[in-house]
Amino acid sequence: MQFFENLGKKVGEAAQAAAKKSGELVEITKLNASISSEEDKIQKLYVQIGKTIFEKFEQTGTADDTVKEACVQITEHMANVKAYKEKIAELKGVKTCINCGAEMERTQLFCGKCGTKNELPQTGTTAQAAEQPAKPTCPACNAEVTEGAAFCTNCGQKL
Repeated sequence: MQFFENLGKKVGEAAQAAAKKSGELVEITKLNASISSEEDKIQKLYVQIGKTIFEKFEQTGTADDTVKEACVQITEHMANVKAYKEKIAELKGVKTCINCGAEMERTQLFCGKCGTKNELPQTGTTAQAAEQPAKPTCPACNAEVTEGAAFCTNCGQKL
């Protein structure tokens, strides 16, 4: 009988220890999540500080000597990104509207989304346009227009 009583006590103590450990693990997990959340907030603030310093550098052309080189490198990387995007647009045969930023065919003179006149690029072939299926036409100038366009890309007429 003594054996079973001791066994019951040991099982009860083990259950209490396991419950305590489980509670501690839950609390540790919550604290680790809080730590991660706070560290994320710190990283976002670091980024905001850097962005603010860089924006000041862009506006004034000056920066503290400790960050000036990084600002110059950022400017160079931004120029590279712009050049890569322009190359992609050229390969795709598109350009970006100077007013609204919509993607449009390189041969279009007017933006189909906002109607703004965009300079006709030097490149672009008429053979590519001939291979495309027939499109709706503008009622004012009979030029082909992109389906769903709000404005004619040839004359700027609202559709």
